[in-house]
Amino acid sequence: MGDGALDQYWAFLKETYRQKYSEVAADHMVFPRNAGELSEHSSFGIINDDYNQTMAIWLKIENDTVTAASYTCDDCITCTACGSMATELARGKTTADVLALTADDVIDALQGLPEEDRHCAELAVNTLKAAVNDYPGH
Repeated sequence: MGDGALDQYWAFLKETYRQKYSEVAADHMVFPRNAGELSEHSSFGIINDDYNQTMAIWLKIENDTVTAASYTCDDCITCTACGSMATELARGKTTADVLALTADDVIDALQGLPEEDRHCAELAVNTLKAAVNDYPGH
């Protein structure tokens, strides 16, 4: 009780992920940003990719700018990191800027991913674009 065991668990997970991923990617895996449904949203996108992984993204858009973004995905740690980073990258950007984001932008922001995990970044940006395209007028 109060012995810090949960903190030790998260630290252990992060260090384990650091054996394969960057510090930034590992941090987004263990401490994802913007996870869960955005209750007040303007648009929504959901994609199931060729790897049978699913991601959903909610966006709040005001004056053609993403003011809030959130996501959920299957239990893939790399998809978690990519969804977390993609929603971070989208916040504060115009819808045109969000539509211009690429998988490489997510990978670069995460300071790299193994090539076999590239599809997770592609799923994140494609879902993000689906959410923008769901916004009226797009």
